[in-house]
Amino acid sequence: MLGDVAPGFLWLVDGAGRFVYVNRTWEEYTGSNLDQLNQVGWEQFNHPDDLAEVQRRWHRAGERQEQFEMELRYRRHDGTYRWMLARVVPLLDSNHQVEGWVGTSVDIHQLKETQEALKRQEQELSEFFENASVPIHWVGPDGSILRVNQAELDLLGYRREEYVGRNIAEFHLDQPVIEDILRRLTAGEVLHDYPARLRCKDGSVKDVLIDSSVYFHEGKFVHTRCFTRDVTAQRAAEEATQRLAAIVASSTDAIVGKTLEGMVTSWNTAAERIFGYSADEIVGNSIFRLVPEDLHESERSLLQQIRNGEPVKFSETDRLCKDGRRISIALSVSPIRDALGRVIGAASIKRDITERKLAERALAESQERLRQAQRMESVGQLAGGIAHEANNMMSVVLGCADYVLQRTDLPDAVRQDVDQIWRAARRTAGITQQLLAFSRRQMLQPQVLDLNTTVRELEPILSRALGESKGLRMHLSPALGRVLADPGQLEQVLINLTLNARDAMSEGGRLTIETMNVLLDQAYVDAKPVETLEVGEYAALIVTDTGHGMDRETLARIFEPFFTTKPVGQGTGLGLSTVYGIVKQSGGFIWAYSEAGLGTTFKIYFPLVPSSVEAPSAEEPARGGHAEEVVIVAEDEPMVRNIMARTLRDCGYTVLEANDGKEALQLVESRMGRVSLIVADVVMPDMGGRDLAARAAERWPELPVLFTSGYTGMDVVHRGLLDEGREFLQKPVAPETLARKVREMVDARISAPAR
Repeated sequence: MLGDVAPGFLWLVDGAGRFVYVNRTWEEYTGSNLDQLNQVGWEQFNHPDDLAEVQRRWHRAGERQEQFEMELRYRRHDGTYRWMLARVVPLLDSNHQVEGWVGTSVDIHQLKETQEALKRQEQELSEFFENASVPIHWVGPDGSILRVNQAELDLLGYRREEYVGRNIAEFHLDQPVIEDILRRLTAGEVLHDYPARLRCKDGSVKDVLIDSSVYFHEGKFVHTRCFTRDVTAQRAAEEATQRLAAIVASSTDAIVGKTLEGMVTSWNTAAERIFGYSADEIVGNSIFRLVPEDLHESERSLLQQIRNGEPVKFSETDRLCKDGRRISIALSVSPIRDALGRVIGAASIKRDITERKLAERALAESQERLRQAQRMESVGQLAGGIAHEANNMMSVVLGCADYVLQRTDLPDAVRQDVDQIWRAARRTAGITQQLLAFSRRQMLQPQVLDLNTTVRELEPILSRALGESKGLRMHLSPALGRVLADPGQLEQVLINLTLNARDAMSEGGRLTIETMNVLLDQAYVDAKPVETLEVGEYAALIVTDTGHGMDRETLARIFEPFFTTKPVGQGTGLGLSTVYGIVKQSGGFIWAYSEAGLGTTFKIYFPLVPSSVEAPSAEEPARGGHAEEVVIVAEDEPMVRNIMARTLRDCGYTVLEANDGKEALQLVESRMGRVSLIVADVVMPDMGGRDLAARAAERWPELPVLFTSGYTGMDVVHRGLLDEGREFLQKPVAPETLARKVREMVDARISAPAR
């Protein structure tokens, strides 16, 4: 029938929405016949993205009894889709009701592809216009500037809104020139290298050559398209090539020409400077002389890309210099074409980015160090929290064990058990101190000391720790300066490093401990990745073993908390991280040097203190208190409160106990402020130590407060729980330490002048 010879689809649908006819073109295109169409539904042949719109348009056409037309995609029998222009017309009965539909569809797929290609081409042309390095502007028939690219704005120094819309004559210095240009262009003449002078925003004048043509539409002048080239007043046409050569020669980037086979044809001054070859040495030779062997295949692919007419933009790679150095370069390569558009060679721009790459690597390493520091800080916060809880409990265990061991009526078996409890608690307290040392949150008690003295006093202990199969040698400088450090923590550093060396020398070896004065100069400081390291004089403590050493990966992690290479149960992973924390908190610096099979050296630097600083004198035992001296102990942990109260009662003080700050404040008020001292935990429910002290100071400003906490003084200040400079003791508090501090503060109040 006639429908079978139609160029597109033809179909009929009855009033119930059932297809009653499709032509042969439909069947051949979709691979389905009429029965199959009605069985699966027409929707199966529409593209999913178009279906909703088709249904909406068809429904609306039915309501309005009108035809509709739209572009949509139909599925072919092979599963692909093609664009069609469909027209659907309602069939009306005598009552003007829709009794069916007739539809046609024409293949417009190629037209759509052409439209899309044109759209892309227009976009590319627009981008070319805006990004072209050549100044370009369009001018309307009345002389108004319609469009301009950035290059022209840069040339003349104007902003876009200052340029577009104004008459081009305003920018021409010679009015007869612009009048002649517009007259010629209106007549359809094409201008080439037309000389003109343009006025810049800053008042300067540019001598330019203008290439221009007119765009006509249906015989009507639409606009001119002008390309502007900046030239000098004296420049002749033959000097243009010389100017370009001078630009190439003075470029800081290497500009190299080569054939499609990779033979060098041109070589500028920057290329000589970057690669070390003169033009005589390299021109006529293969570019592969500059390419590392492992990149030869990549260079061959690049040349093939150029043969295909495809540029290479902003690629980073490596090249070889004449002296054998391998450098990093940023590379951009463009095809060179002849007058017929054939690719005959390539022009490449090469920029030496070696220093930038080194800086990027240095930045990456710095960022990695920052991430490592953040990880250390996070684990440090966890360690501080654990230490806080452990310190509270150890205060109770150690205090109770001390009191039990003071009794003379204990059976030996019980005394031994309690002694084991005391030792286990001390060991736990030691681990707590290691956690605080690692996190740099423990309260150090620094004093001026001689490193040599500390090392000599520890020599017997270190020798026993090493064992009989390992030797210990010492080279201590007799002129070693003094440092400011906590002697107990310094001993911990030496013991930890010795134990670490012992485990590294499982088959015997030698541990050497050296001390010396060193001057760290600016070159040394600049070479170390530590921002706070300063030029100056230091005392160096150097610990070297002849053990199995470490590879680079292990060395990079040795100061991480809980990192250990020892079997499970043989190491906590806190030894070296504790050393690191103690050294850093003491104001020092530590570096490790090691290679597999060659042993390990730790170098620790402590700043020297001036010789005028005196070493501390020994402390005298604390004096006892008196019954008329009243001390309030405010502590929310009953066991800790009981131990502290008992200690102070044994010293002779009258002690009142409070569960929190509010209760302590009530006790002070009940005694009308006649209290010698408040010992207050920093963190308590309802009212902590800081608020208690503030409330008490409002009425009794002379009443002293001694703060305590399982956190360190640094932590409570950092958390905003305590003002810096307040009297503070960190738990666990030794009875003697508590007694001495209380006596000191009570005496200070007695001797203070009345307010």
